[in-house]
Parts: sequence; structure tokens; C-alpha cells
Amino acid sequence: MSYAIIRVAKIKSAQQASAKTAHNYREHSLSNVDKDPPHPNREYLNASKQDYGVLADQRITQVVQRKVRADQVKAVEVIMTGSPEAFKRDEYGRARDYSNSKWAQDNLHFLQNKYGKENVVSFTLHQDEKTPHIHAVVVPITANGRLSAKDLFTPQTLRELQTEYAQAMQPHEMGRGVEHSQTKHQAQRRVYGQADRAAQLVPGPVVVQAVELGKIPLFGQDEWKIKEAARINEAFAQQVNQVQERVNKAVQQAQANASAQEQVKTLRKQLATSEGLKQAHFTQLAKTEQELTRLAIGAIQKDMPTVQALVDRGKAAREEVKTALVGHLEGILKGKVPSNEAFVTQLQAQGYRTQRVGEGSELIHELTGARFPTKELLPNGERIGPQLTAAIERTQRQEQEQIKQKNKGPKLK
Repeated sequence: MSYAIIRVAKIKSAQQASAKTAHNYREHSLSNVDKDPPHPNREYLNASKQDYGVLADQRITQVVQRKVRADQVKAVEVIMTGSPEAFKRDEYGRARDYSNSKWAQDNLHFLQNKYGKENVVSFTLHQDEKTPHIHAVVVPITANGRLSAKDLFTPQTLRELQTEYAQAMQPHEMGRGVEHSQTKHQAQRRVYGQADRAAQLVPGPVVVQAVELGKIPLFGQDEWKIKEAARINEAFAQQVNQVQERVNKAVQQAQANASAQEQVKTLRKQLATSEGLKQAHFTQLAKTEQELTRLAIGAIQKDMPTVQALVDRGKAAREEVKTALVGHLEGILKGKVPSNEAFVTQLQAQGYRTQRVGEGSELIHELTGARFPTKELLPNGERIGPQLTAAIERTQRQEQEQIKQKNKGPKLK
């Protein structure tokens, strides 16, 4: 299941309100947005795009009778979205137009029902980034007409908000994250544009499986290239979908295991990178098509050893995956490894699985299918086995020492 995501941040000053207004209405150039998006952004309530501070003051004047202190929070920004895979996309990985969707309307109705229709003064859908999301502004006025963000947004009410929002998004196949999770929410300045930064979390280089070329005809080569490109597009798109399915399944399995809550955090990060993974695949696809076309033309002109070129390409790709894998192994072995099972779980979180082969074992890269016997891998220049044993023993000693420290009572004077 995809995740429903809602975040809240107080707007604490007039300057901050103006900055958010300019940002959300794209009054300044931004590096992380599409300059020519396929679908436009849309404002549903604040048609004249007034400053958020002005909107808040107008609403407060209408309702609040008491004097407003200078340090009171007059407005709260709410960001509403879902994990990237929740949104339908075209063949290029771009989200479809959600401006007139039931999802957008359900978000608006949820917020208005929760905080009062007139207290929601702005509701903006952004579609110029990779994942559609909404920036809404709420004036925190209580049912008895008091201005009090402190009463409306407490730790308890924020937990309730997460649950209620997930329930409202169930028709859109979005669910709640891990309740009472120890994972800390990121500040909204980091949430904004998160898809771009999340792509950096994809382990190692993105390598696609080579697709064997069809037989090159002597005639009708233009038509052949079009058909081959379409076939390759479909093959690579299937690989992306398979990766997404594996990540979703891994998240569900980790959530079902109460002892794997720390792994949930890692797996959910990988889930958030799925969109970046798709984008990387399409970029790689374009390069691959150019290379295949060059190889095909070379074969026709008989000035290029096509088979050998593909073999060399495969060898180079495997070596890149191996280098990335060794780096992951070195990082895992330096950290906390309480058991062999924990070691395997951390590898799975990075996109690898283990498999027994005869008396030994091998690591398989899920995305490319590249296989590596463990004896071939030498993180830190040494075999994995002795290093894993040492890491487990070190971790267990550290945990035992921590238990001893906790069990020590206060010293008597």
C-alpha cells in the first residue's frame, strides 16, 4: 500500500508568510521545479494570490474578539501528498494531471471539515515537481473563536491528524505510516523537493539489463529501429515495475515484524526513491537506445564487432555493480551488526539478496541480476566471513556494555 503523507508547519512571522507566498506561487525562479511542466499548478481558494499574512489577518478580524499578541501564530501551512508510487504516471514516469481529480477535492474537503471551511484560506496544488502535492494555509481558530495554534496542534492532535488523514485517503489506496514510530519527521524545507534528494539514496549506479537485438534486416531499417526501440522501452519499463513491487513487498514484510522497526525506516526511504529510480532508468534508456542504434548501424556497415561490443558493455556494467556492492559491504561491516540475519537484512535494504551455491554462497543484485560469489568480494581487502564474525562480536560487546551501564545504580554518598 502507498502512504498518505501530511505535514504541518507554523508560519511564525509576517516575513515568513510573505516568503511562503512567493515560494508557493512561484514568484521567484526555483532550481528544483520543471520550467515547462506538462500540467499546471492550481490555486483553488486564493484566486488573487494574496499574501498569506494578509489572508490570516482578514480572517482573524472577522472572528477573533480578543486582542492578538504580537508573538501569536496566525497561520499554519499544511502539506498533503502521498508516496510517489500512489500517483498514476505516463510512460515517461510523469504524474498525470490531478488538478480536477477526486484526490484533490477529497484533500480540500478533509481540511475544511477538520479546521472549518472559512479557516482554510489557501489551497495550492503543485504539479511542477515529480510528485503532486498540496500547500494549504489554515488560520488556527478554535471552535469557540480563539486564535490558538497551541491548542489545535499538539503532539496528540498531530497523531490523530495522521490517522484521520490516512482514513480519508483510503479510497485512493493510501494508508498510514508506522504509528508511534521513533522516526523523526523532516523539516518542511527538506520535504520540499524531496524526490530530487531521495534519488541520491539509490545504492550504486543504476544499471539496466541489456536487451538482445533482433536480427537486423537488409531493408526497412528505419521501421526496424522503431519497432526495436518500442520493444526495448517495454522491457525496461517492466524492470522498473518489478523493482517497485519488490520494494513495496519488503516494506510490508518489515512492518509486520515488530523487531524490524529500524529496517522499516530504511525500506521506506527506498520506497521514496522509487520515482527517482524510474527517472534514472528513463535517462539510461535514452542512452541505451542511442548505443543500440549505433551498434546496429555499425553491424550493417560491418565496421563494428557487435557481439563483442555487447559483451564488453556487460562486463563494464557488472564491474560497476561489484564496486558499489563492495562499498555497501564495507559500510555495513563498520556499523552495528547484531547477527547474521541483521547482516542479510541490511543487504536486502540495499537491493541485494543471498543465495546458497554448493558449499558457498553468492550475492545477487536484484535490479540487474548480477551474481557475485562471496569469495570474489573483498571489502577492506579481506574475506567477508572473518569480518562479519568480528563485527557481530563487536556489536554484541557494545550492547552488553550498554546494558551494564543502564543496570548500574546511582552511587551512594
